[in-house]
This record gives sequence, C-alpha cells and structure tokens, in this order.
Amino acid sequence: MIEVVETPLVIFEKGIYRPEPTRFWILDRKVRGEISKLEAEGWIRRFSERITAEEELFRFFTELHEREVRRREEILRERFPEVYRGSGRWDKVCREVLLNPEVGIGGIRKFRSRPFKVRCLHLWTAYHLGEEEFRNPIGEFVLRRLLTSP
Repeated sequence: MIEVVETPLVIFEKGIYRPEPTRFWILDRKVRGEISKLEAEGWIRRFSERITAEEELFRFFTELHEREVRRREEILRERFPEVYRGSGRWDKVCREVLLNPEVGIGGIRKFRSRPFKVRCLHLWTAYHLGEEEFRNPIGEFVLRRLLTSP
C-alpha cells in the first residue's frame, strides 16, 4: 500500500497563515522516484493532450477540480473558521487562494481552459489514493504501471 498524507490547507508559521492548496502527498521516496520516471517518459504531455482532446475526459477532470474547490470551502469552514471568516491580511491571502473558484487541485489555475494542464503525475496519484471521490484515470494508470514494473 502506498502511503499518502493529507496536509492542512492552512499552515500557521512565523505569525502568518500560509495557504497550502495541495492536500495530498505521497510519502514514499521510492514511489515518488518511480512516478518521476513516468513523467520523464512524457506521460504528463500525453495525458495533457488526451484530456484536452477528449470532451468527456476534459469534463471529468474539470469536475474534479471543482469538487476540490467545494471541498476546500467545507474544510476551511469546519477546521479553520478564523481564516474562513477572517478579514486580516493573511486570512485574505489564504481565502484568495483556497476559496478562489479558479484555483483547483494543487493550486492549478485556469483548469476550465484548454489546453488542459497536467502539472505532475504525483499530484493526481496522491489525490487518487487520498480520497475516494478523487479517483481518476491518471492515478489508475500510474498505480498499474508501478505494480507491473520490475
């Protein structure tokens, strides 16, 4: 089993709130290294092109981004109410990133536009493993490749 950690959306350090729009991270260095090899083989470009070209797939990934926007709002309201309601300078910075409907999974902007940008395979694999409602074809592909590689 590949271990994934969910990190807080807001990090409080040195007296300020810092937004962290990527919730899920893969911990195992070896796994991250294997995923990096897939990226070096050109799979980011291939997935970006395929998602851009196929309307159903484009809608699927756009909906995942929109789902993350809604999920972040729920999390902020429940776990970080002072940031959610806040009007302080750093609260505002967090809100501008985390509650912005144009900022999707991993802080990706303009996710409703073509060409679709697959920033990295690690991100989509971590989300695939991190929460069932974020299962996706990129994560499935990566896991299948990891399981079948020597």
